[in-house]
Parts: sequence; structure tokens; C-alpha cells
Amino acid sequence: MYRRIDVRGLRWNAWNQEHIAKHEVTRQQVEEVFQGEPIYVGSYAGRYVAIGPISTGRVLAVVIRPVTGAEGTYYPISARPASRKERRYYEDVTGRVSDGST
Repeated sequence: MYRRIDVRGLRWNAWNQEHIAKHEVTRQQVEEVFQGEPIYVGSYAGRYVAIGPISTGRVLAVVIRPVTGAEGTYYPISARPASRKERRYYEDVTGRVSDGST
């Protein structure tokens, strides 16, 4: 299910930056996803998955959760290249075509 979330800021620390680096994703790339217009799919235990492209055409899937007491601020839990299914869903919802790279 597609939804909109107002993400005004991301809260970073050493743990989440190191965790996303394991998936060959940088903090700057995650922030770029939220500078655009990502789509949000599903929620589980207060977490959301944002899917969106970066300037290279690569599409990322970013798991975030709201930061308590900081409206509009979210904590990135994980980020990785979007799966083929996630890229296809992003394309179907937005009408934009990704480059298909992972």
C-alpha cells in the first residue's frame, strides 16, 4: 500500500551509518532519496520502507522509524538497493522508469 509521510529530517549515528555501508549505501545517498519524492510501502512495528531513486538512477529501499518527541524526524535503520519487485512497484506508482541497477 502506497502512502505519504512527512520526513523533515533524518537522525544519524555511527551504528546506522556503518549498517547501511554494509549494503554499499552511503548516508548521502539515503538523504538524496528523501530530497526527492520517495514512496512509502507497508509498515511494521512503527517502521516504514521508503523507495526512491538517487541521481545515478539507482533505486534504494530505506527502512525508517519515527524519532519519539521529534515530529518529522526519522531514524534510518537500514538501506539497500531496491529489489526488482520494489523497483517495479516504484515505477508503477510514479510512472517513472529506473535504470534497473542494484
